[in-house]
Amino acid sequence: MEQLRMYKLSLYPIFALMFTGGIMFFSFCFMGLKDILSNIFYSIVGLFFSLLFLGYSIYLLRKRRQGKGIYWDNEGIVIDLRGNKVYWEEIESIQYSNVRGMRSTVIYPHYTYHEKVRIRRKKWMPTPAHSIDWFYIEKPKEFHRDLMKTWEEKRH
Repeated sequence: MEQLRMYKLSLYPIFALMFTGGIMFFSFCFMGLKDILSNIFYSIVGLFFSLLFLGYSIYLLRKRRQGKGIYWDNEGIVIDLRGNKVYWEEIESIQYSNVRGMRSTVIYPHYTYHEKVRIRRKKWMPTPAHSIDWFYIEKPKEFHRDLMKTWEEKRH
């Protein structure tokens, strides 16, 4: 199981979530202290979302420090931070996707393997495609180019 290259989580989305989603939202909730009592519902909702953004950014930062990321080896492609794989023989195609500016690499397993992948990932419903968003990984163009080269070699 020779791992070619680990593509870590990018620091940009981590700090963007932490600063804009967490700290800014938290500070906006409590800027007008006299208005908190009159708008207690909005303050609670704002506090909930700021803690949600802060928690997710801390989760991503911990995963980056643990060395988690996206990579592939002789068995298959790791598609998430939990280490779930889609094996090479299960893949029907790998495509580039650009939907509304969100670029990603999409891995399509053959329909006969949807149930196996679902069981392995411990999901309730099978997923026909597994998307690796470019926003979350470092050097996404290099990742896609190298993955496509490896996929072409594995296919033939």
